Amino acid sequence: MMIYKNIIVSALLFSIFTTFTLLPSKASETNNENTVSVDVNYSALNSNNIRQEAQKDFHMYFNTSESLQKEKYLNSAMQKYYILTQINPSDTDAYIKLGKIYDEKNISELAKNCFYKALNISKEAALANLYFGDYYYKRNDYKKALYYYKIAYNNGISKTYDFNLKLATIYEKLADLSNAKKFYEISYNMKADNKVGEKIQLLNELNYDKSDYYHNIRE
Repeated sequence: MMIYKNIIVSALLFSIFTTFTLLPSKASETNNENTVSVDVNYSALNSNNIRQEAQKDFHMYFNTSESLQKEKYLNSAMQKYYILTQINPSDTDAYIKLGKIYDEKNISELAKNCFYKALNISKEAALANLYFGDYYYKRNDYKKALYYYKIAYNNGISKTYDFNLKLATIYEKLADLSNAKKFYEISYNMKADNKVGEKIQLLNELNYDKSDYYHNIRE
């Protein structure tokens, strides 16, 4: 137990200084006196137990409304998923979850680095592509969001109301109104939202090539 606590503290130090070995080019440029070095043996740890705890913290973050508690759960999950990447550097799920955590913390470069690491291990990983799509969607980079969403879609990601609505929104932003209508209709069939219904009606009434709406979107 003492070993595990020491490793948790070590992981926290790494998270504070954001030197998780995820940005090797930056780490190599750091002066020796500023480098945090923690020599820890991770092989004695039970990865199954740590993963269960990490998953619980990750789940609680998204299902807790109180801000301090949310931050506590997020930091705890971050530390544990980092440890899992040290136990097994090919742990796709740990990199995916770390990427999502960094995205939630708005630490963009570390989020992207983790997603790239996950996709280098498993290019078609549905959850990695979904979360990476979310990353770009939040930043209004709709072309990149669509690229990753398509891979997630084609690899069996759960096609929820929210996911289909995001696809519809992206296609509308990119002025592909035919596909926008398709995914608005899929969303509406899942949940009859009045605003989505109004979107569908508007798109049904458009002559796309001649409508001001179409050209305004493209601009």
